Amino acid sequence: MFVVRIFNVLLLCVLLALLAFEVYTLIVFYSEGRRPLPSTFGNFPQVTALLADDQPGERFSFAVVGDTKGHGTFEVIKKSLSSEPLSFMVLLGDCVRAGTPGYHSYFRAEWNEDTHIPFPVFYVVGNHDVDPQKFPISEFEKNYGPTNFSFEYQGCLFIVLRVIGQEQLMDESCRFLESQLSGRDNYRKVFVFMHKPPLVLSKSLGEGMYRPQDVLSLFDKYRVDYVIAGDYHGYARVQRKNTIYIVSGGGGAHLKEAKYGAFHHAVVITVSQDSVSERILFADRSEEIEDALERYALGELYPWMKENCLLTVVLNVVILAFCFWLLRSFIKSRPSLAPN
Repeated sequence: MFVVRIFNVLLLCVLLALLAFEVYTLIVFYSEGRRPLPSTFGNFPQVTALLADDQPGERFSFAVVGDTKGHGTFEVIKKSLSSEPLSFMVLLGDCVRAGTPGYHSYFRAEWNEDTHIPFPVFYVVGNHDVDPQKFPISEFEKNYGPTNFSFEYQGCLFIVLRVIGQEQLMDESCRFLESQLSGRDNYRKVFVFMHKPPLVLSKSLGEGMYRPQDVLSLFDKYRVDYVIAGDYHGYARVQRKNTIYIVSGGGGAHLKEAKYGAFHHAVVITVSQDSVSERILFADRSEEIEDALERYALGELYPWMKENCLLTVVLNVVILAFCFWLLRSFIKSRPSLAPN
C-alpha cells in the first residue's frame, strides 16, 4: 500500500509538471517569442544605411560567426563581441536548429535577451535556416531581408551570397555575384560572405555545394580578397591565388569530432589602409538549462500545441481529471489520526 501511494504521488507530480511546462511555454511565447528583432538586425536597406553615417577612418573591424544553432555558447560569444569596437557583424548561417517558425521564434527571443549589440548585424542564409514547406526562402526574406545583397563601407565592397546547396538557386546567385563584382576596380577590398564554402580546403569543407567552379572562377577573375563561409563546424583558412578563404562555423553547433580546427569561436577582421588582419576569439562551450527549456518550448512544444489545439485541450482535460482522481485517492488512503 505504501509503495502504491508513493507511485501515485510521483505520477501526480509528473502530470502537474507537464501542465506547468505548458503554461511556461505559453508565457514564453507571448512574452518573448513574438518580439521583433532590433532595428540594427537584418539585411534590409535601413540596416545597411546605418553604416553610411560612419566617418571614414584609418581602420575598421567587423566580426563573423557561423553555425550558432541556437546554442548557449553563442551567448558567450555575443557578450564578448558586444564589447569589441566593431562596425558590424555577419552571421554565416545555420543560426537555428531547423527551418521552422518555432525555431526562428526562439532565435528572435534569444537575440533580444541580455546582451545588447550596438552595431548592425547581417544574416547569411544557411541550409538549416530554411525549409521548402515550413520556412521557405520567401519567409526568410520576409523576416530578415534579401538573401543576395551587397553594401559598401569605407571604400570596400561586401557581398552576401545565397549558397545553401539548392541547385535551382545557384544561377540567380552567380548572376548577382558577377553583377556586383563587375565594378571591382572601384573598391580597395572585396569580401564575399556565404554559408557553404567552395571546395578549396578539403573534401569535407564544401560538401553539398553545387557547381563550385562557377563561383571560384568569378572569385579568381575579379580578384576577390576574402571569401568567408560557415557550414563546417570548426575553423579553417587557406589562400588560393589572390583570395583568402576562411571557414568559421564554431558559433555553438556541435563541433566536428577528430577534425582539425574544432573549437568554438568568432573571427574579428580588421581592415586598414594597407592590410587586413584576422583575430580569433575563442569560447568555451556553454549551455544553461533555461536555454534548453526555452528552445524546446518555442521550437517544438508550442508549434505542436498550435497545430493540435483540440487534441491539446482534450489531453489537458484528461490530465486534470486524472490528477483530481489521484489527489482524492491519496487523501482517502491517508491513515486516520483519530484515536481508537
